[in-house]
Amino acid sequence: MKVKAAEALAVLAEVSVAFAGFSGIVTAFRRHNPGDWSQLDRFRFRFMVEFSLATLALSLFPFFLSELGLPESRVWSVSSLLLGGGAFLYLIRSLVRLHPLLVAGEPVSRRLALVSIAVGIGITVSAFLNAAVFFSQPSGVYLAGVGGCLFVSSAMFARLLLASSPDPGAGDEAE
Repeated sequence: MKVKAAEALAVLAEVSVAFAGFSGIVTAFRRHNPGDWSQLDRFRFRFMVEFSLATLALSLFPFFLSELGLPESRVWSVSSLLLGGGAFLYLIRSLVRLHPLLVAGEPVSRRLALVSIAVGIGITVSAFLNAAVFFSQPSGVYLAGVGGCLFVSSAMFARLLLASSPDPGAGDEAE
């Protein structure tokens, strides 16, 4: 594995761990009792923690494959296959979980949902193309996909922190 890619993956792993921990701490101070959270806030919190942990796993996976002795091209194609498959399944799962919130009239940010869906589709497509050895710099494409996961998690965290009110009677406005 190239040194630049390995360093970038290590940084992404560190950032994702720090972000997951920081998310939990800040959210705990932002909210009085997690039992009083709206369904939308629970969705947001679960989403950002799961994406942070997925980013950690995806950042470490290529190291594992490399230590198994796989050639670098194979490391990126197998890692990209995992990234693409995971992104696709998580995209579907998120849409299934988001639909009842929309039906219930929760104040879902449609802009954030559209950006998250677009990034998820972009990650999925680029990862599958990368697994098929479509790109000349597979490590860069993989890093962009993993970085996209962290971006979506960060956006969800910002929305949870800034748009929601700790007052259970007040909610954020739909966009």
